[in-house]
Amino acid sequence: MSVLGVVLRMRPEHVSDVSSRLATLPGVELTHNPGDGRLVLVMEDCEQISAAAQLGAIALWPDVLGTSLVFEYSGPDAPAP
Repeated sequence: MSVLGVVLRMRPEHVSDVSSRLATLPGVELTHNPGDGRLVLVMEDCEQISAAAQLGAIALWPDVLGTSLVFEYSGPDAPAP
């Protein structure tokens, strides 16, 4: 299991489009939008794609100027309750 904390940077006029696209991705949660062209995300591995692969794909989006990995956790999956 991996959990990533990520900051995405884009032009402020692209925030709405990028936010809408992020909302469709599994394992991605938009946690903060300061309104200045940055978005703060929490990303987790999911059955379809790893968090690292998902971040790599997002970094290639034309409206995304840059990505910053600010937190990373890798460890065993939590046991079933």
